[in-house]
Amino acid sequence: LYTEVEVPLVDAVLGGEVTVDRLKGRVLLKIPPQTQNGRVFRLVGQGMPHLGQSAFGDLLAKVKVVLPTNLSEPEKELFRKLKQYRR
Repeated sequence: LYTEVEVPLVDAVLGGEVTVDRLKGRVLLKIPPQTQNGRVFRLVGQGMPHLGQSAFGDLLAKVKVVLPTNLSEPEKELFRKLKQYRR
């Protein structure tokens, strides 16, 4: 079973947690620092049930990094400073 999970830019860079919807509710996924867009996490046993068995398959969660919008002026200034450091 496959799903996409939206991860805010800050959490992708610094690490954090996001909720992932699954068949039986939600589960927290720990996002390690410096997670790249498109990375796939395997959530073992969180997918579809195997036919005629009590076991469940895996859920593959693909990261979709969400860039911030409507930045305030202080936020824009922080990104400008970051750009200077990254050169």
